[in-house]
Amino acid sequence: MIEKLMKVLESGRDSAVLRFSIAKALVEARQFEDAAQHLQEAIRQNPDYSAVWAELGECRARLGDNDGAAVAWVEGVAVAIRCGDIQAKRQMEVRLRRLQTRSSNVS
Repeated sequence: MIEKLMKVLESGRDSAVLRFSIAKALVEARQFEDAAQHLQEAIRQNPDYSAVWAELGECRARLGDNDGAAVAWVEGVAVAIRCGDIQAKRQMEVRLRRLQTRSSNVS
């Protein structure tokens, strides 16, 4: 799947949706750093794509970058509110609370 998606990208048909799809495939392959790079590009192309912010937070968390995860989810919540995506807002708020709980238990 990754190879097919990368061929589409290489053909010049770049988009936020394509980058998100590539990132999801990379996450499935546990290639979180590469996935995060594609998510960053998706955000550059469409900063109002709340699902991308949510997935970027997940990648950052899996890479051990809790601060980066929190930043992504906070921004994602703001995007979700602005765009009326209540489900995405709730999901990212839950992830933020879990992250804060884990962080306070470690301290």
